[in-house]
Formats: sequence, C-alpha cells, structure tokens
Amino acid sequence: MRFVYNIVFTFLLFLIHVDVSSQISSTADFSEKSWYSVTDSLHVFCTDNISGGSLFVSDSTLRGGYTFQWFKYNSLANAFDIPLPSFTFNTDSSRSDINNLESGGYKVVLTKADTIQEYVAWLYNNVNLSIDLQIIDPFDCDLLELFGTPNFNTAFLTYNPLTGDNKELANSKKTYSWKFESEGEVIIPEYDYSYTSTAVLPLEDTKCKIILIDRFGCTTSDSVLYTAIATKAAFTLVQLDRDGNEVASSDSTLSDEAPMTVRFVNKSKRGADFVWFFGDSLVKKDLDYVFTSDINLQPEHTYYYTEKITGKKYTAKLNSTSEYGCKDSAYATINLQASKLEFPNVFSPNNGDDKNNVFKLDPEKYKSIRSFKISIFNRTGQLMHEYEGDIHDWPGWDGTVRGRGDASEGTYFFVVEVTGWDGVVYNNDKLNGKTDSYFGFIGLYRGK
Repeated sequence: MRFVYNIVFTFLLFLIHVDVSSQISSTADFSEKSWYSVTDSLHVFCTDNISGGSLFVSDSTLRGGYTFQWFKYNSLANAFDIPLPSFTFNTDSSRSDINNLESGGYKVVLTKADTIQEYVAWLYNNVNLSIDLQIIDPFDCDLLELFGTPNFNTAFLTYNPLTGDNKELANSKKTYSWKFESEGEVIIPEYDYSYTSTAVLPLEDTKCKIILIDRFGCTTSDSVLYTAIATKAAFTLVQLDRDGNEVASSDSTLSDEAPMTVRFVNKSKRGADFVWFFGDSLVKKDLDYVFTSDINLQPEHTYYYTEKITGKKYTAKLNSTSEYGCKDSAYATINLQASKLEFPNVFSPNNGDDKNNVFKLDPEKYKSIRSFKISIFNRTGQLMHEYEGDIHDWPGWDGTVRGRGDASEGTYFFVVEVTGWDGVVYNNDKLNGKTDSYFGFIGLYRGK
C-alpha cells in the first residue's frame, strides 16, 4: 500500500506542477526568447537609467499561494547566487514584481507546498544606444554633408546557465530619419546615417537632427546647428522711360526698342559683396560693371545697340558673395528689338470726327530709331512741314502750311532721313541722288 501511495503522491505533484502556469514577464519595449533556450527570455528597456528595468512573475491560474525568491546572475560563478531582497507580491501571492533592476540575468523561484518552479530572464537597459552627428565641413560652399556615427554596442552578455557559454547581445538600426528646422520644418524619413544636400545650401541657420530607431524600437537622436554660409543671388529688372518712370519689370526678361534704360534691383539673400555685369561694351561712358557692398544700391544702365532683323539679346549678371566667401550668380535678359519704320498713307484733319487729325507715326509702327528727320512737300515741291530730332517727340503734321494755314486736300510726299540703332539706314537712292533718304506719299482729306 505504501508503494501505491507514493506513486499517487508523485503523480499529484506532477499534476500540480503542470497546472501552474508561471513565467517571467515585463513591460519592456522589446522581448524575445534567449539564444540558448525557448523557455528563457530576454527583455530590453528603452531607457537612459541604468536601473530602469523591471520584471514580474505571475500565476495565470490566479490560484496564488506562492512563495517567491529572486536571484541575480553571477558571471564569475556561472550561477544565480545573488539574492535580491527587494521585491513585492500581491495579497494572494499570485504575482511578484521586482523593480529598479540593472542589466543582467535574473531567476525567480516559486514555491508552493512541495512544488518548486524556476524561471530565468535576461534584462538589458539600453543606455548605450547613441548617435553622434557631425557636419563634415561647415564652410563647404558647395555641399552640406552630415554624418551620423551610431553606437550599437550593448557590451551585454547573456549566458547559458547550463554550460556557461555566452553571447553578446547584438543591436542594429531599424530606421534613420532627418529633420531640418529653419524657416519651417522639413522631414526626410527613411534615409541613411549620412546626408548630402542635393539642392542649394540652406540660406537660414538650420537645426539639423538625425533620429535613429534600433531593432529593439528604442530611439536616440542628435542635432547640430548649421550656420548658413551661402548666398542666393537674385535681382529684378525695371524698365524706365525717358523721364525715369517705371514702365515694366521682370525677374527674367525685358523686351522693347532701343535704347532701353534699366534699373537693377538687388533681391539677393545673405550677400556681402556684389558685382553687376550689364553684358554690353562701354557705350557713352556707361560702366559695363559695378562693384558694391551696398545691397540697396540700384544701378541704372542704358542699352543702345541692336541688330537688324533679329534684334539683340544682352545678358545681365549679378555675382553675390557671402561673408564666408560663398558665391552665387543670377542672370536676366534684355532684348532690344530691331529697327522698324512704317508710315500711314492718309489722314483727315478738321473733318469733324476728331479722329486721324494728324499725320504721325503709330508707336507700334516704329522701333529702335536712332536719328529721325522728315520733310513733307506738296506736288510743286513746296515745303509743308519739317522736323528733325527724337522720333518720340515728333508731334506729327497737322495739315497746315508750316503751321500758318490749312493745306488743301490732295496728295503730298514726304522724305525722311532715318537711321536705326541696328545700323539700318532707311533711304531711297533714286531720290535726288541721295542715299540716305526714304520717301512716300500721303493723302490729305478734309471731308467737309
């Protein structure tokens, strides 16, 4: 009978051991099985506190009644022989918690009646994770290069309690991302640990930040302040009329007849010294370039010469240099139209409709005229009207005889001596043997 009783008692102990489901758990940021056993576990805490870990063991059956003992691993003895007195357990003794743990191996022993259970877990406080961000060359005018040096070294060993073999806990990156904060925040996710600018350098002082997430889900970051060294050249072209009034503006192109006077307005950023290049040769003692350190200086330049048929294009340039010696250039185009001259063939002064009262040129019918002279005659060769000067100032012929009385209706002819800024001479070599004259006919109708 005693033999049978012992068998039954042993069987009951076995049932009790199996029925109790206890294991070491944690609120760690990352957990996995140990490298040597599927029953022992590893718990990683994302913390900068060397004593920031915690573990607990619980009875999932909630029957309670356990006695708990916690031990820390001693690598010299390859044993869990360092008792830990500071732990807690709940009122029914179904759970025990232990806090403020350093990195290491831990074992808990649960005792209930004749049942003894032991569980092992390894805990790592991820205090070594870091990344160091550096600017490769803060005075490189061509590139902004940043390099982050990560530290994944855990220097943490986990041991097989049965053999004493150990393995260092390996860490690696999961993702890198970047943030750049100046005028606004720019986020570049899923990048690498190095960054090279692919566009222009920042024009504002910029906080550069790299964010590293490791395989445990822990995050670390580092940042550096980049002092802006670059300059951005930019300017606006402002076209002026003969009275100095603004008539047009553009950041890229102005097109009109010659001569054209242009005011240059500096819109550069972070420039210290500037050189303006107007893109033509010296004309009428105008300077072809201007050097200044005054961003508010607005030089004016007049473009005179064009080319026949196609016109002429001038390219203006502004060089901007920052206080750190970085340079940038901006360009704009001034198009001068080829000369053009077209006259009307009829006008009707004083006919009561107040239209077409003067024989004059439509501004769209003449362009880039350098010199202008016109003489108007009747059929007998009597001079009716004459003007020589700037074509823009010619008031036209009002149909009078040298301004003293109305000329009669009929056909008149005019002779002009005109030269364009492109060198074109408007002439007719069959008129009185001259080679610099151009003539045509005009009909005067009063319609009264």
